[in-house]
Amino acid sequence: MRIIDTENKILTGDNHPSLKIGDNLYIVDDRKSTLDKITDVQSNDELSQSEKERKIFEFAFGVEKAKEILDMDLTVEGYINLTYYTMSAITGKSFEEIKEQSEKN
Repeated sequence: MRIIDTENKILTGDNHPSLKIGDNLYIVDDRKSTLDKITDVQSNDELSQSEKERKIFEFAFGVEKAKEILDMDLTVEGYINLTYYTMSAITGKSFEEIKEQSEKN
């Protein structure tokens, strides 16, 4: 039998990343199915930008935690950074890569 060690490059189960916001940790759903849902929402022209953003946070954190996070009185910069950190947690790319990619579009 041949065993190939993926060196934790393929994670499943409870190995989800978390974002620390204030004193709270929020688990981010970084499964491929979540990214697929986000991709579908982003390409849906029938939704407003704010609806798309809300749905993305709901996919990433769950409906209840997304509401909790979005009810925080975030600054505009804080909100924008939250989107970058969320996508960073989902994709495994760095915050800087996500920010740079977003600024190019």
